[in-house]
Amino acid sequence: MKKGLKPVILVSVACMLLLSACSSGEKGSNAGAPDEQAAEPVKLKFLTQVVDYPKYQDEINAALHKTYPNITVEFDHVFDNYDSVLKTKFATKDAPDLFNYAGYLAMKPFADADQLLDLTADKIEEAILPNFREGGKYNGKTYAVSTQVLGYGLIYNKEAFQDAGIAAPPKTLSEMKEAVDKLNQAGITPFASGFKDVWLSYHMFWAMQGATLDDFQQFYDEMNAGTVKTKTERLDQAFELFDLYNANDGDNPLSSDFSNMSHLVGTKKAAMAIQGVWSYEEMVKLEPDVELGLAPIPVSENPEDATMLADGDGFIYISKDSKHPEEAKQFLKWMVSKEGAEATVGSILKQQSTSASHPEAELNALSADVAQYIADGGKTRGFVINFWPSGLADIIGKEMQDYIGKVKTREQLYDNIDAAWKKLYKP
Repeated sequence: MKKGLKPVILVSVACMLLLSACSSGEKGSNAGAPDEQAAEPVKLKFLTQVVDYPKYQDEINAALHKTYPNITVEFDHVFDNYDSVLKTKFATKDAPDLFNYAGYLAMKPFADADQLLDLTADKIEEAILPNFREGGKYNGKTYAVSTQVLGYGLIYNKEAFQDAGIAAPPKTLSEMKEAVDKLNQAGITPFASGFKDVWLSYHMFWAMQGATLDDFQQFYDEMNAGTVKTKTERLDQAFELFDLYNANDGDNPLSSDFSNMSHLVGTKKAAMAIQGVWSYEEMVKLEPDVELGLAPIPVSENPEDATMLADGDGFIYISKDSKHPEEAKQFLKWMVSKEGAEATVGSILKQQSTSASHPEAELNALSADVAQYIADGGKTRGFVINFWPSGLADIIGKEMQDYIGKVKTREQLYDNIDAAWKKLYKP
């Protein structure tokens, strides 16, 4: 076993600690057995942002074929400008059979345009824990099913902290400044960035805004009504963290992408990055024995404000125009069955599944830290990106790149996000 991996035999046990949901959750629906009569072979196209799915496509299909030998999934991975790519595919009548996208209100434009298959009658969501079902619903109908429990926070290299004499992850902005000073004195770059990637740039804004808003739905409604603006006192204070980050992340933050960011932290060339549990595999790629941790993000001088972001994610949708809707639904059912969850989220991603069917998994070190943090009663918030108008994420990412490059001021950033929200929102 790799050093840094922590085995968790039953994800459902972790869920009992995290969510108090398993005791009230229904048993997961059976993925179903193949028809006795051999069905016609079907290939499903799946557009995804999850880097490991196409990497392990053969393994996923091998596991899938044990239940559905006639269904094969072809993953198409898109990292940057995902929103634009997906919308272009719909506009050109080339929509994938299945695709990943944010949940909650983020699905609004697709649902309003009648581009999503209604899954309400199929009740596939009954196979997942109750806490995660609402994210796949819009206007009382189910259009998506969440497959993963993800965490997002301050990732740190434990050896780098030890070398710099940092006893514990900082919980306040002042503590973070002290940690940065110690790392610089030890000759270790404090932060790694990947701001060449638009998605990493908007993730940074998402982290700061999500950690400083108490009610995402209220903020969404008030932004639409024009009664509040993007800039808040708490967000503006949290931007001190980002400015500190940007001043201590090497010479060319806009030339560094996700892979480079991950490798810098994994090889101790940088000590920290604000990112999610999905970064783990890339971070250990060059140094398998590295010990990594994930802690809450400090956003003020109050340690109680330090926040970890955690929510159901990995939402899977089926395009209404799919030529293989029944097979797509069978695949989705399999993904949240015990067998499917173990083969994909548990085995490949090494993350927690939303499945209520007691899937076994070995969580990676970052996912294990998320589980322990919440089990200990740590403060969490969900993913505010699920409450952004469709298309806003890429705009924020590019605005953040301009801010990083000192092309725009913070006030211009706020104003441009306000203007973009107003333009994108459609009642």
